[in-house]
Amino acid sequence: MGDARPIILMRPGAANDRLAERLEKCGMHPWRWPSFTILPPAEPERVKARLADLSQFDMVMLASPTAVAATAGYITRWPEHIKLATVGGGTARAIRAAWGDETPVIYPQGDTVDSGSEKLFEILKRMGFPARVLIVRGQVGREWLREQLLAHGTDVEVLPAYQRLPLELGSEQMIDLQRALLGPSPIIYLTSTDSVGVLLHAVKGIAGADRWLQNGFVLTIHPRPKAMLEEVGFKNVALVSTKDIEVQKAIQHLLLLK
Repeated sequence: MGDARPIILMRPGAANDRLAERLEKCGMHPWRWPSFTILPPAEPERVKARLADLSQFDMVMLASPTAVAATAGYITRWPEHIKLATVGGGTARAIRAAWGDETPVIYPQGDTVDSGSEKLFEILKRMGFPARVLIVRGQVGREWLREQLLAHGTDVEVLPAYQRLPLELGSEQMIDLQRALLGPSPIIYLTSTDSVGVLLHAVKGIAGADRWLQNGFVLTIHPRPKAMLEEVGFKNVALVSTKDIEVQKAIQHLLLLK
């Protein structure tokens, strides 16, 4: 069923493997191309020292489930004065999985399309901006939110708690790709704007690969990456839920299309 049209999964981390295994149980053979490999922080002692003393901060904003996992290695219990915040329900669930179901978290509730930095900013604006915020993230990310908070008088510190190594195709993946260029364009699942550039950069050395990708179907989770994909030439882009079962159903539907 999945052999004729390749399926490329680009979600980083264990979530990508979980989705791939789910599809494999249904007879599909997805390519595991995580957009980023997560590595330890470049300055682990700085991360340890900063998270050991949060007395200067009112709020800690955890940018992603990866930020949650990185932070959980240092913190078993949050200081009572700290408010936790994040940009969506997926990371909020990761926070509660790490520190307990009753952990208070400020985040935009609702579907994925209702999440993101802009939605969190609106909540903070209604609440009143905190005096000092620590944003835990990788080397980059959430720049818009940081800039907006600074513009509204919040003192913001960024803590790179992990590194993201962009996708680079190995020799076997290159061979698979070159063979696939002779057949139908793929179904691609990616979850961030950063992943769009990573994908195009990964295939830039293979003639025709960018056009082959752009003629395929792309599933993504938020209007921002959807807009980016369409801007750079992807022709068939649709939004999908973050739930694995919904992604599976969407892929199965696309596999039926000619």
